[in-house]
Amino acid sequence: MKKPEIYLDYNASAPIRPCAKAAMEEALNQDGAALNASSVHRFGREGRKRIEAARESVAALLGAPPAQVIFNSGATEGNNTVIQHFSHAYPQKRILVSAIEHPSVLQAAPNLERIPARSDGTIDPQALETMMASGGEVALVSVMAVNNETGAIQDVSQLSEIAHKYGAFFHSDAVQAAGRIPLSLTELGIDFLTLSSHKIGGPQGVGALVLGLCGETPKLVFGGGQEKSARAGTENVCGIAGFGAAAKESLERMNHYQALATWRDRLERELLEATPDVIIHAKKIKRVANTSFFSVPGLSSETLLMALDLEGVAVSNGSACSSGRVEPSHVLKAMGCDDKTAAAALRVSLGWATKESDIEGFLAVWKTVTARIKKKDA
Repeated sequence: MKKPEIYLDYNASAPIRPCAKAAMEEALNQDGAALNASSVHRFGREGRKRIEAARESVAALLGAPPAQVIFNSGATEGNNTVIQHFSHAYPQKRILVSAIEHPSVLQAAPNLERIPARSDGTIDPQALETMMASGGEVALVSVMAVNNETGAIQDVSQLSEIAHKYGAFFHSDAVQAAGRIPLSLTELGIDFLTLSSHKIGGPQGVGALVLGLCGETPKLVFGGGQEKSARAGTENVCGIAGFGAAAKESLERMNHYQALATWRDRLERELLEATPDVIIHAKKIKRVANTSFFSVPGLSSETLLMALDLEGVAVSNGSACSSGRVEPSHVLKAMGCDDKTAAAALRVSLGWATKESDIEGFLAVWKTVTARIKKKDA
C-alpha cells in the first residue's frame, strides 16, 4: 500500500503557492525575449514594472515604504550583509546577537557577543540592558522576530528600544514572522529586516533586506547599480515576481495562519496522550500558530526522522541549513536544555497548504513509530 505523503516542514521551506508559480510563468513567457530590468527597451521596462509591483507587495507585508526594500538572494545573504557591514565599518564597536539566532547570523562575523536566552525560549531584555551598559560601545543588536525552531515570538519592540537607548542599530531576521504575525518596521523599531521568499510560499533563492529610515545602507555585493546601487547583480525578475505574489497572498491570508493554532494544539494534545514524557518547548509563551518543537527523552531525533520519513512524513529537527546533518539543537542548549534533550528534538511546522488530514496522518504514524522504537529498545 502506498505510504501517505505528509509535508510538515514549512519552517524549512514552504511549497510554492499557485499564485507565485503563475507570476513566475508569466514573467518567463516572453516569446523569445528576456526581462532584464536594467535594459531600456520595452522588455526591460516590463521587467522593471514587475519588480516594482513585487516591491510594493513585500513592503505592504512588512509595514515599510517600498523604496526601502532591497531584493537579494534571501535572508542568509541579508543577515551576512548587515552583520559584516557593521563588523567592517565599526571594528572598534561591539555586535550583540541573540544566542538562539540562525547560523547565518551567528557565523556571519568573528567576535559576536551572544545575548542569553531564558529557559522559555525568549531573549531576556534585562540581560541585553546589562550587556549594553557594560563594556565598550555597541554598533548593532540582532534578535530574530520569531525563532525558527521553537516558534517563540520575541519582544522586538522592547529589545530595539533598549538598543536605541544606547545608540546602537537594531536588526531582526523576520523569516519566520512574515505572513504569520503583523509586522511594522516603524512600530517595532527595526532598522534592518531580512527575509526569504521560500518561507512564505514563494520561490527559493530570492529574498529582501528592508531598511528602516536609519540612514545606513549595508552592502555586500558590489559592481552594479541595481537595487539603487545597494545590491549589484542582474535582478531575478522571475523569482522576484513570484516573491511578490506570495507576499501579497500571505498578507491577505494571515488569518488563515492564525487558525493553524487549532491544529497545532490538537497535535500537541494527542502527542502528550501517546507519549506522556514528551517535552513541548516554549509551550507557555507566545508562539506563531504553525510551529511545534518537542523532545522525547530517550529517543534520538535522527532515529525518529528516519522512521517518520520511511512512513511518508516529512518533519525536521530544527534549522534546515546544516547540509542534511542531524545535530543537537543549539537553540535548546541556549535555553538550558541538556544534550540528550537537545539531541531528541523534532519540529513540526504547518503552512498554507496543510490539511487537517495531515495532522491526523502524522499522529497515526507517530503512534506506530514510537511504539515500535520503544518496543525494540525494551
